[in-house]
Amino acid sequence: MTMALESEMPRRRRDPLVLLGRGYIAAAFVFLLLPITTLIIFSFQKNQYASIPGQGWSLRWYEKLFSDGALVAALQNSLIVSPVAATGASIIGFFAAYAIHRYRFPGRNLLLTLIMLPMLIPALILGIAFLGLLSRFGLEGKWYSVVVAHIVLVTAPAMAIIQLRLSQMPASLEEAAWNLGATEWQSLTRVVLPFTLSGIAGGWLLAFTFSFDEFIIAWFVCGFSPTLPVSIYAYIVGSADPSLNAMATIIFALSGLFLLGVELLLIPILIRVKPGATAEEAPH
Repeated sequence: MTMALESEMPRRRRDPLVLLGRGYIAAAFVFLLLPITTLIIFSFQKNQYASIPGQGWSLRWYEKLFSDGALVAALQNSLIVSPVAATGASIIGFFAAYAIHRYRFPGRNLLLTLIMLPMLIPALILGIAFLGLLSRFGLEGKWYSVVVAHIVLVTAPAMAIIQLRLSQMPASLEEAAWNLGATEWQSLTRVVLPFTLSGIAGGWLLAFTFSFDEFIIAWFVCGFSPTLPVSIYAYIVGSADPSLNAMATIIFALSGLFLLGVELLLIPILIRVKPGATAEEAPH
């Protein structure tokens, strides 16, 4: 039996379909990473216009990026607006998803439609509408105006992820908490919230990504506090140079370091408790 398995393994490795699949995956990774790699390489070139081969290597575009300061200030605005908007959208999305999942009340479908409606309206229409609404209250041109507009826009995707997680929770968990004497608020904070935490984290990341990348609505309402996409657009219209490549390289590096940090935090936790291990077997 063992010899048959050993003879079967080399044949499987030489299977043309397996080799074709591995080649396809490798080509897909190259296709996805090649533009990013090219962008990083061009950010270190000395000449202004990208060329292969270049005229040498230099950090002049990084120096210009920080000396000019416009893109860096826009990045700072985005790093304020997007987390705040994602947090607000996740809070609203959690309570809305819980209400829709837990209760049956008049207007339930209308509430769900109203939350999802901004995703169906073209961003250009929303941008004009937000500009007209905020200008009536004297709130246009502020960074918190972009936060308000982005919360309306990204609540729907955040709520969708949270609602998907809530649908996986057995109703008996809350009922058991009530039978043990917990109030509705205690069961919400100590049972439902911990169970939904992974969905909230996923919804927050999705909302952050949408907010960080959103351009049209921010372009209408940001005024003189532009987010990064708005500033990049103005930079391209004016005079594009490899400083944009330098900014994109910095964002890619920060994203990679963030993901690496999350993995370094999660992997020890996942390894600590083996699948199928009992509470007595798991190390403390």
